[in-house]
Amino acid sequence: MNVQMESHLFWGKNSPLGSLTGAALLIVASGRIVFAILCSLALVWVYVFTLTAAKLGGVYFPRWGRNVVLLFISSVAAGIFVILLWIINPVLAMESSFFVFLVPVVFIASGLHSRVLDYDMGEVLSQAVAEALVLGILILGLSLIREPLGFGSVSFPGLDIIRFAKNEPLRFLQASSGALIVLGYVIAVYRYFRKEITRSEDD
Repeated sequence: MNVQMESHLFWGKNSPLGSLTGAALLIVASGRIVFAILCSLALVWVYVFTLTAAKLGGVYFPRWGRNVVLLFISSVAAGIFVILLWIINPVLAMESSFFVFLVPVVFIASGLHSRVLDYDMGEVLSQAVAEALVLGILILGLSLIREPLGFGSVSFPGLDIIRFAKNEPLRFLQASSGALIVLGYVIAVYRYFRKEITRSEDD
């Protein structure tokens, strides 16, 4: 695999489906479309906030324990997001706070901070937004399968849940085990296309 493929946002070795660092977040946040949208916003906010703080104040971070400091900063960012959401909609904030506080762990596990902090600020921010959106779009895509088929409904921020089926068509998709099954198929398809793209790049 060439260098361009190694660093590719979606097909590279550090991509969400390539490393599966966000597997727990994928499953938890994809139960409802509204949760997936909020999680995508939280990902962008936490990634941008943390990398901006790390870029501006990184020289003051201790040499040892840098990840602990970054985890603290990203947790503060997640907390601010939950507080702002609480002001807008307390019920939604309570329902989504668990997966929002998983975002800092996913950020640290992704290793993004170790790959981009040597770039200039513009590149750091664009990379943060891009990587956060890739994971957010994957979560949203999974929720577009799970909620309509599992609950027979769709949900969006600020709107009531719109139910279009009296019975849940594929109720097992509501459970984490159902999400794992769907995720397994998604990963299988992903790996197939990744292999084909890698082969075409090498030819």
